[in-house]
Amino acid sequence: MSQPLKLLSAATVDRLLNEREANLDRYSAGDFSDIERESGWAIETTVARWDSSLAAELDPAGAPEAEIKNSLLIYRGLEGMTPALARDERIWARLCHVECLQYARKRWLRGGEKLGDQVRLHFFAPGFTGCRDDNAIGRLWWNGHIAALACPDDIEFGLKRLLARANIRLQVIDRADTAFRQPLLSGIVRLLDDEWFTTYDAAVADFMFEVNKRSGGIIFEALKTEEIDIHLGQCLGIAKARRTAAAPA
Repeated sequence: MSQPLKLLSAATVDRLLNEREANLDRYSAGDFSDIERESGWAIETTVARWDSSLAAELDPAGAPEAEIKNSLLIYRGLEGMTPALARDERIWARLCHVECLQYARKRWLRGGEKLGDQVRLHFFAPGFTGCRDDNAIGRLWWNGHIAALACPDDIEFGLKRLLARANIRLQVIDRADTAFRQPLLSGIVRLLDDEWFTTYDAAVADFMFEVNKRSGGIIFEALKTEEIDIHLGQCLGIAKARRTAAAPA
């Protein structure tokens, strides 16, 4: 059943962040059920709604297929969510500490790294990049939002292109100057089917370097699709040539 999305108060977020080391047992194996009834844990939004049962459908596997499924689930499931609202840390912190705690724990809390640092990175969401790139749930909504900008008629297709390799998200989604220019973003996603992007990990980084270098001052919003494809194709050709020239004989 759809219900208003809830968020934490700013004071509650700050307290949880400051006390995270004392709460490591809660993060690793317990929960916050004994304190989530306190004031500041359940402030209802006025515009966004969701069915909290969706949390049980999230797949913590971490494989591209799971990330695509999870991104679609969260993006489509958070009714009324907007980019402005999605920059609010209090929403994502609430979801990670309450409704989606099991998913966030299984997906992001792993051995070999300091647990407190993992919690700080993936259970909180300071600043825009924290919401978009690091928070366990926030990054899923932003994946869907960017894919919807790139491929409004087929969001799943856009996600498959953008999440095919971790480095593609890093180079495309994490660049605000690219990710929020719809014509440029759509053109990049169309080009990602080139087999060259699978030849080595830094291929997309080399391509994006050329795109950034050669796209300054271009008003993509005023160009036809074919003109954008030609420009990006030239950037790709230059990236390939640079890579070939740099390869050992």
